[in-house]
Amino acid sequence: MNRTLATFLAIVSVARCDNSLSGQERKEGFELLFDGKSITKWHSIRQQPNSGAWHVRKGILTHDKGESWLATNDTYFDFVLRLEYRTGPGSDSGILLRAGPDSDPATTGMELPILSDAGKPATTQSTGSVWDVVAPSRNLSKPDGEWNQVEVTLIKRQLSAVWNGQKVLDVNLDDPKNAALSKRLPYGHIGLQAHASGTPVEFRNIRVRIIKIGPLFIPEK
Repeated sequence: MNRTLATFLAIVSVARCDNSLSGQERKEGFELLFDGKSITKWHSIRQQPNSGAWHVRKGILTHDKGESWLATNDTYFDFVLRLEYRTGPGSDSGILLRAGPDSDPATTGMELPILSDAGKPATTQSTGSVWDVVAPSRNLSKPDGEWNQVEVTLIKRQLSAVWNGQKVLDVNLDDPKNAALSKRLPYGHIGLQAHASGTPVEFRNIRVRIIKIGPLFIPEK
């Protein structure tokens, strides 16, 4: 096989992997949260009138400008979440964990921000932080237009996050120095956040390994 053909087949193989599970992930018990076609496993929670809608375009999940967030229909205590995203100029989004349907999901649960901030210092409000509480060890976000790979593990009182192949968070939620996290919800939705300003963030390859599923919130919005 010549090099050109091998390269082409490799590209085709990678493309076919979008919004699907690898054989190893199937063995490990992962399931898709987004199949590249619909958002039937999610529902939108709008925080303001005329807030942005979420939609699928060419196998990518994204949103219109506006204050809203997309919540999984199910809730979870413990899980491993994997996804890919890319930003554009001024993007401002986040991954929500154990989020409740009422009030601010970043404070009922936790938010790991996604920003257009490649190359900037790691702070408690940079990409990969636990928003406003814990800074990542490094800000490893890629430049706008490049796909980032994220893995988040949340089991009982321990949270870790790997950004583009490197661990950036390893947080004990009961550590006294992280006191703001001690009273966050023990279970909740996985969510994706949208803000009114900046380029909407794009997501793909969202999958989860459920370790302990949670009950429904009552009443649900």
